[in-house]
Amino acid sequence: MNLIPSLEDRDGAKTAARVIEYFRRRLEDWGQTHPYRLTASGAWAASRPEHLFSFFKSVNLSGFPLFIDLGSGDGVACCVAGLFTRAIGIESDLLLASSARGAGRDLGLSGRVDFVCADFLTQGIQKADCLFIYPDKPLYALEKVLEGWTGTLLVYGPHFPPKRLSLQEKLRLGMETMSVYSGR
Repeated sequence: MNLIPSLEDRDGAKTAARVIEYFRRRLEDWGQTHPYRLTASGAWAASRPEHLFSFFKSVNLSGFPLFIDLGSGDGVACCVAGLFTRAIGIESDLLLASSARGAGRDLGLSGRVDFVCADFLTQGIQKADCLFIYPDKPLYALEKVLEGWTGTLLVYGPHFPPKRLSLQEKLRLGMETMSVYSGR
């Protein structure tokens, strides 16, 4: 099944609905309502796909040639981003990375979405135009790696704002937030 929006679905709403439904069913299959898991690198909690779609549309994610999801978990943010642009998810937990690969394949996003099982701090993340993170701890190590980087960082949730990057805007949808930072 190919989920890239067709001409009949210019705004991507039907395509996004299929991705949202996929991840909702997946949670039900796992017997969870709020996905959360402790990993060797920290805590993982999934972002809400319907909010991600709105946020990514608001920041015109299609204007960024390469999106990288730092700590991609089950792949929800990367799969939603793949509806807009080329997306790579980096996840250090083998089980979550495998689950994310399966989601990308199941959703027909191969070629637009890829996943790597690794520590994102050891990867060439500075090549991305846009980075995404839902942090569970302060971003000190990430900011050190990004020194001199001029891209856009999207921070999901209200916690742990970066100290060295410039806040451009804060988006809100219900109780969810995503902050847009610039390295410029």
